[in-house]
Amino acid sequence: MPHRNRIAQILLVLYALGSVAVAIPLLFAFAHAGDLADTTSGKILAAALLAMALGALAAARDPWQHRAIIWVIVAFTSFAALAIVYRLLLEEHPGDPAWMLLPFSVAAPVFFALFYPRPPA
Repeated sequence: MPHRNRIAQILLVLYALGSVAVAIPLLFAFAHAGDLADTTSGKILAAALLAMALGALAAARDPWQHRAIIWVIVAFTSFAALAIVYRLLLEEHPGDPAWMLLPFSVAAPVFFALFYPRPPA
């Protein structure tokens, strides 16, 4: 397997773990879940993150075969990054923990673009 595919697999597993790590506090309203904890929107976001984690794990088995899932992950994460930037810059939410997700939301699409899987040889 080419190195690019192996790196894509690692990124997909890391993405899945990160998605679960963000979803759990939203589902159970503990730690620093922010304003979304115990709201319908928070539960829907948590469900979307868990769905993205499942998709990422499925795509990790064969990134080239599941490249459409990777594009959905890139689109979701890119739009999430834009939403976080909008919230942090244009709305006033002092102490909002969303800023902690911003580096990951920006890094994920960049890494997936750099290490997009290649067709099998």
